[in-house]
Amino acid sequence: MAIKPGVPAPNLASRMGEVDLREQGGVTYRELRSRSLLNKCDSPRMPFTWTVNPYRGCAMGCRYCYAAYTHEFMGITTPEAFHSLVYVKTGAEEETARRLAAAVKKGQRIALGTATDPYQPGEAQARVTRGFLEMVAQHRNARLGIVTKGALILRDLDLLRRIHSRSRLSVHVSLITPHAELARRLDPWAPPPDVRIEVMRRLVEAGIVAWLGLAPVLPAITDDEASLDLLLGRVAAAGVRHMFANVLFLRSPTKEKFLRWLAADFPAYLEAYRRAYADRVYFGGRYRETIDARVRVLKHKHGFADVERDRDFVEPKQMKLGWC
Repeated sequence: MAIKPGVPAPNLASRMGEVDLREQGGVTYRELRSRSLLNKCDSPRMPFTWTVNPYRGCAMGCRYCYAAYTHEFMGITTPEAFHSLVYVKTGAEEETARRLAAAVKKGQRIALGTATDPYQPGEAQARVTRGFLEMVAQHRNARLGIVTKGALILRDLDLLRRIHSRSRLSVHVSLITPHAELARRLDPWAPPPDVRIEVMRRLVEAGIVAWLGLAPVLPAITDDEASLDLLLGRVAAAGVRHMFANVLFLRSPTKEKFLRWLAADFPAYLEAYRRAYADRVYFGGRYRETIDARVRVLKHKHGFADVERDRDFVEPKQMKLGWC
């Protein structure tokens, strides 16, 4: 789909609300009328069939966000708009229920939170994510994976327990550093590391399969052995036994946005990143082998399961698709 600056895509223009629903913490929320929360993902690279993103935009503010550019499809070109103008999907109940029933019947995997955090602050009032989970809880043998940084997920422990008792459920909590100050610079409006680790502990106590999502690993910023050792040790102490890691994936225009932030916050690394990602989107080769080996040793040290991915959900790679 070609992007025309300032012009919403035809399939979005008529559904975008122009009236602010509310303003919360510097974030404006508007309505986006949607046919369904479930969207078919046809990419053979993705191990799930359906994605669910209850919001368009995300208030977590992650500097490495791969989906931030997608507001341009809505005619919104302000660099930080993805994090300050969030659209709440509405009116999708009937078709969502129909697609969900079909997905469950066919045993198809559903991924919740592939391009926006389903438990970002606005969910406290909008409750779109909870509404979807209430639908899932009515079924047996659903296959659902959730990705989040949000502590608000603990509000829905009752539903998660019910889904877990009837279906296959895993929750992937994203956390890439154990250091609170660094975390504030990387994902400024997400809960701090100790809170996210507590979320994982509570999920495990509730009997829910929790994963540490160590993605993306940022070269020279979050990849040192001491920090990874500390992070995996703290997460393991919370009872988590599953994790995956993946090195930063950068594709334009996300790359340009990330490099602008890097120039302001970590200028000493700017040229190295430019060279490393000049002709590729994924940092592989010897560096990737080094990180894989480092993580493998630390997983063994801290008692994590010897599995590389959640077979019911995501492969251990930073998501590459925004609104699939």
